[in-house]
Amino acid sequence: MKETNKEVKALEKRLSKKFKPIESPIKKFWTDKNNNKLTYKQFMDKWKEGMKGITPFQQTRMQLNSTYIMLIGILCGFVITFFNLKNLWWLSIILGAAFFNTGVSALGLWQKKVALQTIEDVSKNAETGNIDDILNEKEVEHGFR
Repeated sequence: MKETNKEVKALEKRLSKKFKPIESPIKKFWTDKNNNKLTYKQFMDKWKEGMKGITPFQQTRMQLNSTYIMLIGILCGFVITFFNLKNLWWLSIILGAAFFNTGVSALGLWQKKVALQTIEDVSKNAETGNIDDILNEKEVEHGFR
């Protein structure tokens, strides 16, 4: 099948326009705060530097938030298994144990978060106030007294 002259001219007309390729959204992702484009190596170097600067308190806070999401998922799965308990009784046992185990982990992470928050607050306020007053305030705030 051969193209007609009209089809060839229409194609030439479309091809004569300036072609602007679609810009990848990933390239927009690899920019710094000043919108300067970064290479993959530069981006990874900046990312590694940022990861080195994460404090134990930030890490614990994110672990605790993730644990809450896991608890919600396990609880939803546990509720759903009740609708078909006859066939999924074994899954209910597994999810019940997982909920208990994850709940205990969440409690430990919460205690760690409180301790790290206290340490962070004391270190920030050590120059301005009496450390004993700050510690007493934190004990009352978290119900340790």
